[in-house]
Amino acid sequence: MYWENMVFDSETPKEHGKFWEELLHCQMLTDNEGGYETRLHLPEQRYLDFCFPMVQDPDRTIQRAHLILAPSAGPLGGCGNDPGQALESRRDSAGNEYLLCAGEERKGLELVALQLACSDPLRDATFWSKLMGWDIVNQIPMTLAHPSGLGPQLIFVPEESPKTSRKNALHLDLRLEAGESLDEALATVRSLGGEELDQQWGTLPWKVFTDPSGNEFCILEPLPTA
Repeated sequence: MYWENMVFDSETPKEHGKFWEELLHCQMLTDNEGGYETRLHLPEQRYLDFCFPMVQDPDRTIQRAHLILAPSAGPLGGCGNDPGQALESRRDSAGNEYLLCAGEERKGLELVALQLACSDPLRDATFWSKLMGWDIVNQIPMTLAHPSGLGPQLIFVPEESPKTSRKNALHLDLRLEAGESLDEALATVRSLGGEELDQQWGTLPWKVFTDPSGNEFCILEPLPTA
């Protein structure tokens, strides 16, 4: 399975989506009553879709997921895993905090990492590494990278407080490869210490899970083949 979506619960999907679209030079995909989607193109014909579904009163009291951006001055992934790198706090149009690596901005900004708060960084990095097939490339902080070494990384940092019962306002979605099944994914998640959530939304082509620290994520069925 692979990382396909970054999902922002949003009360103003189009405004929120346009903010990130312009910031990272994404390509708009959909704009309708249900939400807004835009695509960030990555190396090796990969992509990451930014999705902004309409959600009333999203919980932003304690933000556990932060995007880390850096000036576009070279290969992706250069600053997010450097413990000595200065990170400046910024806010998007909906009030979500994101982090900006210090440096001279040359050709705009690029996404270098998603930072996720957890109760045990080593345990959770191992969970996500086995789930996604990514490599642990750094231990302070715990950092995962795509096997190619290109594209945004996943960084795991100690949480300031345990996860509450309310849903994170930002989460990621994974997409199954052809031949993989949601039942197999559920068995894998459980074997690694995660859980399936009862979302009570009826029959959907995805399932909602939590990692061992309680952070939500979704796994989507494989894309239809031609």
